[in-house]
Amino acid sequence: MNDRDVVLPFGRLTPEQLAAAFSAVPADITFIDADDVVRYYSAYRIFSRTPECLDRAVLECHSPASRPGVARLIGELRDGWREDAVFLTEKDGRAVQTRYAAVRDVKGDYLGCLEIAQWADETDEAAV
Repeated sequence: MNDRDVVLPFGRLTPEQLAAAFSAVPADITFIDADDVVRYYSAYRIFSRTPECLDRAVLECHSPASRPGVARLIGELRDGWREDAVFLTEKDGRAVQTRYAAVRDVKGDYLGCLEIAQWADETDEAAV
């Protein structure tokens, strides 16, 4: 172990390994922190993101029409009314499954929200 390792509950990784592991996941992943600020998005894209959305309020990264729904969902995750939500939408004629999950520490305190989008036709593939 070296002082650069990121220590996780079930192991440890170097920052390079952690970044590469996230990059290998075939999903559009975004992390919004407890202050509703976009802190991370993956290289794999379904929905468009620009570097300008990093460190900005998540609502500023959504269309005005979708902001009330996004704010309500994040509030429900923060408050513990729900721990996750799954929505099916369409993008470029293909179905997209988007899951929003509350991220909590070991004490149950809200740390943020993880948004994971995948092409729906790729999430139903049988395990080999």
